[in-house]
Amino acid sequence: MCRIVTYNIHSGVGRDKKHDYKRIGQFLANSGADVVLLQEMDTRPPHRNTAQDVKDICAENTFKLIPSPAIREADGWYGNAILTRFDVISHDTVDVSQRGRQPRNVQIIELQTEKTPLTVVNTHKGLKKLERRSQFSQLHEHLSSRLKQHKTPLFLAGDFNEWQFFSRAFHALNGLLNQQKIGATFPSHFPVFSLDRVWVSDDIRVKACRKLKNAKTRVFSDHLPVLVDIELPECAD
Repeated sequence: MCRIVTYNIHSGVGRDKKHDYKRIGQFLANSGADVVLLQEMDTRPPHRNTAQDVKDICAENTFKLIPSPAIREADGWYGNAILTRFDVISHDTVDVSQRGRQPRNVQIIELQTEKTPLTVVNTHKGLKKLERRSQFSQLHEHLSSRLKQHKTPLFLAGDFNEWQFFSRAFHALNGLLNQQKIGATFPSHFPVFSLDRVWVSDDIRVKACRKLKNAKTRVFSDHLPVLVDIELPECAD
């Protein structure tokens, strides 16, 4: 079994206004996650120690961090990141930014799990409907091509920022991958909107998929984390 968590960590700032990557990293380590998809990882504040923040979110040496910056500044970067206990085979970033909007990207890594290589796709979509429409289209096109050329199990998750309750925005993705039922994850103290989403390819068996709602996660970020337990196929070799 492989355990994956997706989590928008709000730049490490909780609802209690504390900027604390250490408590988030420890929570993730204690969750038993093998892979964590982070959105809004932020090392830019000049008063922060970037190396220490990375060490803290990794829970010392529990995870390796693979960054995928959408914004780079003199003092640090902001964007997606993946934490993993597995070895990394490859890492790529696809820019899906729209002119005049905050930069966005899709992070794609291939991991060597105990059973088989696994492609993990991490993303954080824009706030405007037309912006997201273009980003969803680019994501679908890229994943469709990748699945045809690269026959490894694929896991897609992130903050999709789709606020509408009866949106057709995911129609194309749902024809390509299997979306999992999660429920509302935002805001963390009283979830109303299903912003955080998960899809898997046909060769992945989902054993559990649930949001983690407790006293800690209500405070650590404005989003709830989502935990997914999956069973991967045996390697063909």
